[in-house]
Amino acid sequence: MEFRQLNTFLCVADELSFTRAAQRLCMAQSSVSAQIKALEDELAVKVFDRIGRRVLLTDAGRKLYTYARRMTEMTREMRSQFSNDDYIRGSLTVRVPETIASIYMPGIIKAFVRDHPKVSLRMINCSDEQLREELNSGRIDLAFLLSDDVHLREVNVKRLRSERLVGVAGPGHPLLARSPLTLRDLDGHHFLRPLTD
Repeated sequence: MEFRQLNTFLCVADELSFTRAAQRLCMAQSSVSAQIKALEDELAVKVFDRIGRRVLLTDAGRKLYTYARRMTEMTREMRSQFSNDDYIRGSLTVRVPETIASIYMPGIIKAFVRDHPKVSLRMINCSDEQLREELNSGRIDLAFLLSDDVHLREVNVKRLRSERLVGVAGPGHPLLARSPLTLRDLDGHHFLRPLTD
């Protein structure tokens, strides 16, 4: 039995829906179903009754729910004991483009240093190309990129946010008379933009 199966089971039980559980867990519904089936096979009991579109806990499911909830609470408690500042030590090297560093990082750094005073945080400005190279080589722990197209070997990538780019022009600028604008319309005009790092 795997802990993730129990977490999936608890999520389905709380939602009483495989679809909503899959959305909450950011998983495919087929993966949720497969984990529940593996759990049922291992325990040799049925934990859910599926009646049409309704999902209900069986007696065995209610019993499992009690144990699974206790286990997750104990695990959470254990993790909180060992995530105490007395145990979190070391260093973290983060590479970040200047644009992100100046806009988004000050508050994040302040909160991190407050919450983890025994971790030595090293922030280094750099270009996207340096980031890719150093992540792939393992010389840095964490990096932030300004890109939708990130392909790095053996590196976990997570999108944190999306930004919409807009153009701003002064009153009377010739581009304001055109609607909608195309990229070709922008050719030959001068721009101020964030640093390319």
